[in-house]
Amino acid sequence: MKTARLAALIVSGGICSATHALAQTTPGTGDATSPAATQPAPTPPPAVATPPAPAAGDDENIFRFYGTLTPRFIISNAAVESFNQPNASAITAAGNPAYSNFPNATRHSFQVAQSRAGFWLNEKGPLRAQLEVDFVDFTKATPTVASLPRLRLVHVDYTFHPGHTVSLGQDWDLHAPINPHGINLVGALFQAGNSGFMRQQFKYLYSTPSFELGAAIGFPAPNVTAKDAVLEIGALPTLAVRGTYKFGKSRVGASALATRLPFNFRAADQRYAAAFAATLFSELAPSDNTNLRVELNFGQNSANLGLLSLAQGRASDDLRELGGFISVRQVLTGMHAVYGMAGYQKVLDASKVVPSYDYPAGAPIGSATLSGTGPGMVHNGTVRVGYELKPSRRLAFVLEGFLFQSHFRQQAADVAAGIDPDRTALGLETGAILSF
Repeated sequence: MKTARLAALIVSGGICSATHALAQTTPGTGDATSPAATQPAPTPPPAVATPPAPAAGDDENIFRFYGTLTPRFIISNAAVESFNQPNASAITAAGNPAYSNFPNATRHSFQVAQSRAGFWLNEKGPLRAQLEVDFVDFTKATPTVASLPRLRLVHVDYTFHPGHTVSLGQDWDLHAPINPHGINLVGALFQAGNSGFMRQQFKYLYSTPSFELGAAIGFPAPNVTAKDAVLEIGALPTLAVRGTYKFGKSRVGASALATRLPFNFRAADQRYAAAFAATLFSELAPSDNTNLRVELNFGQNSANLGLLSLAQGRASDDLRELGGFISVRQVLTGMHAVYGMAGYQKVLDASKVVPSYDYPAGAPIGSATLSGTGPGMVHNGTVRVGYELKPSRRLAFVLEGFLFQSHFRQQAADVAAGIDPDRTALGLETGAILSF
């Protein structure tokens, strides 16, 4: 009877995607949890062959609703941007002076859109599913009721034998699974050393108490247009692999992701090129009160694969990059904790980077629009330091300072006008994180 109810719930919800990334946690915790601060849920533990049946009338194992509420206030001494958009919805870099309004002016914003909610179906069973949404829209600077849901995770997992799990749908990429601490849950040092993101994929994971092996076939990158295009017609799926060694509450591992992409598809100058990324990662717990996370990455044309990095290749050039981050959190007492992080990403051949923006014909300097040519940064680095006050297990008040230093590739008109491509932004984010 329970199996029939679960099947009806999954079918009626239309759910599909994949198993979870490592060490994605809520600020104020050192262990992975489902309503994660940056991205939810750790890698599922090895399942038992037959999970214990719940007591009659007990639906806890069938449906579990969860969420993270995070109202925040942000202030900075200059322009900032969130994934190329000139606002503070999820800060990833200092603001591009050609695209930001009054780039040297102090500004502030209130944000609630990084809040998220979701549910698990049959979370403790061999067949389980998850759906999660948030409300982020990088094209809206400070929305109120204009915020709309954004689909984050939708996947079905099946543990067909103890330690063996397959997963299908939209989930965190098998590649580059570690995320930093902090209140900026969606920004999360992306484009500044943290290279992973979400993907629609089919995963297989083999897990034991001491190690984990995984492989995945996925879609190369999102296509948000109405028509099937080069990604659906000309590109190969991505292939990802990951290996992790686990000891106590710590883990170290390596992962890689690769495919072959066409540029100028079916044109006279069509070219195929390799797009790949590789990472070394670790999450270490030297004590019960200390958590350390590290990623080192290297890639070619990796931004073309939907990864949140800087190297976006094109028909004429392949771009390679190198980067990484370190993030550490230390509990001082039961209620007080501090954390800090630093991240950096750099394109290795700066001359191949093109601007992320352009000017409409006849438009003056200062009226740029995004051109879809990638992040447009030669390098991007950040340092963030935070303090947490946790009056209860589920509630944290956070005060986090940040510094971004970003170097942008400019259009010739801006170079001639003497606009400095190096931008620095200093600021503060503060707010609450309530997980349930």
